Amino acid sequence: MPTKAEAPDPLDPGLVRQAVVLMIGGLASLLNTTIVGVALDGARTALDAGTEQIQWVATAHLLTLAVVVPTMPWALSRVGARVLWRAGLLVFAVASLLCGAAWSVSGLIAFRVLQGIGGGLILPLLQTILATMAGPRRLGRAMALVAVPGQLAPLLGPLLGGVLIDGPGWRWVFWVSVPLSVAALILSWRGLPDSVPTDPRPLDLPGLLLLCPGLAALLYGGTQLTASANGLGGAWPPIALGTALLSGYARRALRRRHPLVDLRLFRDRAFALSCGLMLLAGASIFGPMLLLPLFYQQVRGATGVETGLLLAPLALGTMAALPLAGRLTDRFGPRPLLITGTVVAAASTLPYMIAPATGDPALSIALFLRGAGLGLATVPITTAAYMRMSPEQIPAATTLLSVVQRIGGAFGTALLLAVVARHLDGGGSALQAYAIAFGCTLVLSLIALAPAALLPRREPTPADTSALTEFPRR
Repeated sequence: MPTKAEAPDPLDPGLVRQAVVLMIGGLASLLNTTIVGVALDGARTALDAGTEQIQWVATAHLLTLAVVVPTMPWALSRVGARVLWRAGLLVFAVASLLCGAAWSVSGLIAFRVLQGIGGGLILPLLQTILATMAGPRRLGRAMALVAVPGQLAPLLGPLLGGVLIDGPGWRWVFWVSVPLSVAALILSWRGLPDSVPTDPRPLDLPGLLLLCPGLAALLYGGTQLTASANGLGGAWPPIALGTALLSGYARRALRRRHPLVDLRLFRDRAFALSCGLMLLAGASIFGPMLLLPLFYQQVRGATGVETGLLLAPLALGTMAALPLAGRLTDRFGPRPLLITGTVVAAASTLPYMIAPATGDPALSIALFLRGAGLGLATVPITTAAYMRMSPEQIPAATTLLSVVQRIGGAFGTALLLAVVARHLDGGGSALQAYAIAFGCTLVLSLIALAPAALLPRREPTPADTSALTEFPRR
């Protein structure tokens, strides 16, 4: 039997080509997510909209993603991976064109909903397709490839957004994703394996009516934790409604043979722990992604373009760590690398808590180390989630991972913004407010060490040697 230290199976050129095709589509979707924020003020002025109206451009997109993602396993069983991938890209490209051409704020919101339908399919499909094609022995390196668009987008988004806003205008912030979407669509004709669904699942309509609105209500409540004018009072009703609907879905799903998303996957210890880690990662990664630009702009006085450049070490550190993370995870399993990456990411937060005594070069080094730590930590989380899943279980596993990550991101962001706002409202300085908020991210990162230490060791079995190169045709 192979040992954990044995060299894993190599990535064949066919898998790498397929990964590149998928990453182009993933970059189009993620670039849109990171760049659109800079277009909102210009769109508000051009479309003569109020601040609350224009915020729905972002909120409607977020809620649409929550509704679309759970339908992916069912749609995949009906039409296959390649058809669904093309449909998602086509809808996303058309919606991006329409967003840039919007003539009113209501039209822009409607087109952002359409964009969310396409984008909500692209990212879960990317992860599902690569995890299925890679097989257990190459899973860590496949997840490292999945993470590449997520690291390029935060680096390119703010810089490109600033250039477009200062140049041709806010509409081009939406149009810039179109060439990437079209390129990914064209390449998918030859660059992706076909799949023939022979076991289509019936649509669990009652489950759909419980799960999707429940997720949307829960995420909307998370956004209202800081946005609501009357404090927590405006957030609790949607949170309570979402919790009730999701509880109803859980009771139904555990009794059905083909639920919309199979919650029985949580019986697997590695997957359940990975989802808990993904929830914490959503809070401790996406929250600081919003805090860091605000810190540099409000505390350090940086412009938009300067902020993008100052944040570049974060993405560079992650990009440098991803190849190493994939190889080491495949060789030694996820647990040791996850613990190491979490400790490095947590320690690199300390300079931001003592910012008055820390110069920009030291903060840049800390940011590079944080990016490296995140790169080392995020790959093992997804690898651990998939390592005991059969190909048929991977779509549902991807959906659950995406859902808990979005919930963690929404509530983590709300928590950190609430900490900053509360301190500023109490008369504290911006520097102190951000130091406390970064301290919260440090605590969240350290909490993640407990489930990380409980992850089972990866013991390869003979079945691990049969890596899949395409979706099963059953």
